[in-house]
Amino acid sequence: MTPPNSTYSFSELCEELRKSSMYVMNIQRALELYTPTKEEGYSEPYLVFLQKIISLRTFSIPMDEIVDLFKKEKKILELLHIDSISDSPTWYLDACVQNEPTSRHLLLTGHDLGVPLNSGTVQSNLDFRDRQPELFSQAETGEDVTRILKLYLDLLDKITARVELEKPVLSNALIWASETLRNT
Repeated sequence: MTPPNSTYSFSELCEELRKSSMYVMNIQRALELYTPTKEEGYSEPYLVFLQKIISLRTFSIPMDEIVDLFKKEKKILELLHIDSISDSPTWYLDACVQNEPTSRHLLLTGHDLGVPLNSGTVQSNLDFRDRQPELFSQAETGEDVTRILKLYLDLLDKITARVELEKPVLSNALIWASETLRNT
């Protein structure tokens, strides 16, 4: 087992996730995730991020909904210029940790927006890097962070409701497995 705050090889990552390499590669492909080189390795936040994805899949959340949620999170982070803070190719998931409070944090990436997600207010005018000026402003092209956040919250509510429906099913399956399969 690799200690926290270290890096994982791909096989160690799959072992920690208890999933096959093909399963993990399919997630990476579906979410268009950056794949670190052997020298870089996989970070602890990358592992935690994948654990969240696998948990949602365990609750029968369709991959297309997970992909949509992730794209919305990345768009929110880009509109808030979080991508300008780091040069890391995995900037969008580098804040991902276990058990962060969810009222201010995006579900998958774990980024803290500083205010409750449903407050309707976010500070969107910060930028930490010089950029080429765009021909049109984000608002003029329909990229409004509050609009994207609303779409994100609607999808998050749908996913949360599905998880709540699946909890008793999963609980019953675990009870069945422990009672039935322990003697085989």
